[in-house]
Amino acid sequence: MLLKEIRENLKNKVSEKRYNHILGVEETAVKLAKRYGVKEEDARIAALLHDYAKQFSVYEMEKICIENFYEETKDYIDQGEILHGYVGAYIAEKEFNIIDKNILDAIKYHTTGKRGLSILGKIIYIADSIEPGRDYPTVKIIREAVEEDINKGIIIESSEKIKYLVDIGAKVHLYTVDMRNWLLEKK
Repeated sequence: MLLKEIRENLKNKVSEKRYNHILGVEETAVKLAKRYGVKEEDARIAALLHDYAKQFSVYEMEKICIENFYEETKDYIDQGEILHGYVGAYIAEKEFNIIDKNILDAIKYHTTGKRGLSILGKIIYIADSIEPGRDYPTVKIIREAVEEDINKGIIIESSEKIKYLVDIGAKVHLYTVDMRNWLLEKK
């Protein structure tokens, strides 16, 4: 029932292109959930809600983040690419009554990652980057690495993300760097 409600609401919140991306993330997340022993329904919920707020205005996202996540978002308050995960987690809790911390964190940190992220969080983080609609030079390498070891895939993906952001002169979220270092320490 909850999944049906989320899907119906989602269709009114995002474009068709974004909706198809979200379904690709869901497909990938379910596959990875089976591979890594995570509850399929949790993976579906987090995947469906990860970009729920993606097309909100930056103003809407800023308002919610200032009121609810100020300390974590203050240095990125003008960046919808970061804020939409926080707003998605907020909506998951307030509108869909989701209280599972792993689901909420998976939504919240799907763009940045974070040190100590649960396996569900890792699944949503990487599924967002490797879903079937993604096509970039290293995506095949990352997909193969994730099949072997999710941490290995995330290390490759986060390294590529950091390099890309540096190359274009964009801010690199400290959580991404910290997550990458944490996973390297675990090797």
